[in-house]
Amino acid sequence: MTTDRLALALSTFAFLAAVVPALACLKSGDWRRGPTQVIAMTVGFLLQTAAIYLRGQVVGQCPMKSVSDILVFIAWSIVLLYFLVGTTYRVSLLGMFTAPLVVAMHALAFLLPGAFPDYPAKAKIDAWVELHAALALIAYAAFALACITGVMYLLQERFLKKHLIGGLFYQLPPIQGLAKAIQRQLLLGLILLSASLAITFKLDTPITNPKLIFAWGVWGLYAVMGFITWRHTLSPRQTAWLAAVGFVIPFISLWLVT
Repeated sequence: MTTDRLALALSTFAFLAAVVPALACLKSGDWRRGPTQVIAMTVGFLLQTAAIYLRGQVVGQCPMKSVSDILVFIAWSIVLLYFLVGTTYRVSLLGMFTAPLVVAMHALAFLLPGAFPDYPAKAKIDAWVELHAALALIAYAAFALACITGVMYLLQERFLKKHLIGGLFYQLPPIQGLAKAIQRQLLLGLILLSASLAITFKLDTPITNPKLIFAWGVWGLYAVMGFITWRHTLSPRQTAWLAAVGFVIPFISLWLVT
């Protein structure tokens, strides 16, 4: 196993270590907030960063060309955003929802046929192209975080309706806070994706390029979601469902445009 893949495998185990103790505490009904999840997530993130750096050294550019590399980069961006918003939404619990998604994306990246292929030699790296791709993938990570927060909202709502007041219920943020968080995360993703697409006007990419068409399609989907959320056309519950299910589209598009 190469050094970059070893670092990625170790980061996967670190993220598993972040969620297992939390699940055990919730199952026993004895939830105690502690540093374990934060430390494990931090170690996982550092190993992720090392893996991406080492992979970049191997391919001679930012590793964002194959589906495997894209999955890892999005997973890294999800964890980055998790640290940026974690203090608002209770770091340890958001980590319990985020870590399984990151582990699944890492596992999928490893299991895909022809995972982590070599890249063709690139004579010159265009910084604008790299920035365009990076912003788009971080935007997808923001949409993924909105998906996770949507699941948290639906879970909180179910607890309230069923009167299931327990350990997990008390650790979830207030349901109104989750609704606002979804809106902010959708807006963040839309701003980042808009910036990414704006950069394409400086590039020589034809408008008929499949990657560009799908990117504009995803932008259109989330622009509509953002508009109806801003106008309060849908209820918070419907918005949560939309955020949770809507991420399926950009996720599937990774295979269609790579």
